[in-house]
Amino acid sequence: MYTSTRRKLNLNATNCILKGISDDGGLFIVNNFDSFNFNEEFLNKSYNDIAKTVLKYFLNDFESVDHIIDNAYSKKNFCEKIVDVKSFGNLSFLELYHGPTLAFKDMALTVLPHLMVESKKLSGFPKKTLILTATSGDTGGAALSGFKDVDDVFIVVLYPTKGVSPFQASQMNYYTGKNAMAISVEGNFDDCQNLVKKVFTSDIKLMNYELSSANSINIGRLIPQIIYYFYSYCDLVNKGEIKFGESINYVVPTGNFGNILACYIAKQMGLYINKIVCASNENNVLTDFFNTYTYDKNREFYLTNSPAMDILISSNLERLLYIITGNDEKLVDKLMKNLKEKGKFTLPECYHEKLNDFMSYSVNKSETVAAIKNCYEKYGYLIDPHTAVGYDAYVNLEAYLTGKTVVVSTASPFKFVETVNEVFNEPKEDLDLIKCIAEKAKLEVPSILEDIYNFKYNKVVWKKEEMETNLRKLIGEIDENN
Repeated sequence: MYTSTRRKLNLNATNCILKGISDDGGLFIVNNFDSFNFNEEFLNKSYNDIAKTVLKYFLNDFESVDHIIDNAYSKKNFCEKIVDVKSFGNLSFLELYHGPTLAFKDMALTVLPHLMVESKKLSGFPKKTLILTATSGDTGGAALSGFKDVDDVFIVVLYPTKGVSPFQASQMNYYTGKNAMAISVEGNFDDCQNLVKKVFTSDIKLMNYELSSANSINIGRLIPQIIYYFYSYCDLVNKGEIKFGESINYVVPTGNFGNILACYIAKQMGLYINKIVCASNENNVLTDFFNTYTYDKNREFYLTNSPAMDILISSNLERLLYIITGNDEKLVDKLMKNLKEKGKFTLPECYHEKLNDFMSYSVNKSETVAAIKNCYEKYGYLIDPHTAVGYDAYVNLEAYLTGKTVVVSTASPFKFVETVNEVFNEPKEDLDLIKCIAEKAKLEVPSILEDIYNFKYNKVVWKKEEMETNLRKLIGEIDENN
């Protein structure tokens, strides 16, 4: 059963997935993870088989987990491979970008629409679902791709005008349709995310729709991300690179703290993990938290070349706080109120040692480009700027890490080709540039790229001061007309 991070509840997964966020503003979470039985039988399982085992553990009120997984992780969504692990000696990269939008968000957002449809069926849910989601880039495209044309669902994605790459903006608008909208906001990701949270906890009344979210604040988004940590570990064992029971490290490029929290939960479930490295860009609020135990968002916000990590309020950290404080919802509620009212909070000293599973490191823009170059020259392996943040963290912390280390590769390098080209300095643009770099790196160009680069769209832009008024008006219009 599930509870809120801010007050005691007793809900099943169906209710949590449909609601997205608790009425008290807290996030839904399972009370403990220690009854999961990870053993050597996992070594004989396919990705889909491991996914079914993990999801059944979390979704014990669901009747069709097998069907959901087979539909999500299908040839339609993942043509050649679901994930891949590339190894270079003691270093491996976990590639999570082989889905429809070329980013790790596809690993969960191909599953979440099926979870919502099943949840509505199981609960006899009479209303349609209106999904509000904030994105710093990749979640938006993956959510729109996943929910477009799903019956009885309308999705609205808010993204910062100057906080996403041109390709990400084009990709989001490419996946819009009769039930899917992408709206550009003249603010940053935190402005978008705060507005979504505000609407969820407001007194807004809808006749035909119920609000939900596709961000990793929705537990249905978070759970599927746990799967690939178990799979990647088994893959390394099966390849003879580690022995079963040997602990390894994961380096996770981190913004909203969902992907790295999934790694931590996998460890709580019994996966053999030594250290989890939180790799941040210049918006290093998390790095400072792990070093000082104070989370302080009162700082300058930077637009970087790893835009999906340009975040100062990492929502899923709240779930980590709940776990390490021994499920102390009153303390978590107090810390979150301090963050809202003062812009910061300090973790009590008695919980500091609970963060020893983590290490942290931050990387600036020039170091990110240098890391792309270093990785390509050393291994002949091309990475995107977010993965480069993780790789640079690994290079700088390698001396403190024992055993095999896996850097989580979160996006195709072709999604951020302008940054990648700072290594190659090719005088081409857009699709021609991608083809040129792909030829140099001996990589295939994903077929979807040409369609997106050739897509023409009219961008909807909201001013920051008009965001809330416009969103409330839009929600009312959707509720009235659909």
